[in-house]
Amino acid sequence: MFGQDSKIKVAVLEERVKIHEEMVERVDAAIQTLSETNQNICKMLAVHDERLDQCTREDISIIEKIGKMEMKVDELSKFRWMAAGVVALCILFVPVVTDFITSSINSFTEQVKNK
Repeated sequence: MFGQDSKIKVAVLEERVKIHEEMVERVDAAIQTLSETNQNICKMLAVHDERLDQCTREDISIIEKIGKMEMKVDELSKFRWMAAGVVALCILFVPVVTDFITSSINSFTEQVKNK
């Protein structure tokens, strides 16, 4: 019924089927590995996104703190210049006021002596 030629063809076909099965198994293993790698990458991306969000929140917090510090420095600078102005006025007007007071006292004492 089957000749030698048919048996050879069937054997060749069986060998080819076996080779194809091995290739399919390798492709399945590669697909499984790629799937696991994809899952790991998704997890890593989620972690990195969370870190980026955290860094952004920290940056906003730092920027707010810097803004507050700038306001305090501006206030201190204004106070410093106001204090410098008061000191300058005191330096300028204390001798004038002192002279006025001493001259008033001297004139008063002279008036008292003359009476």
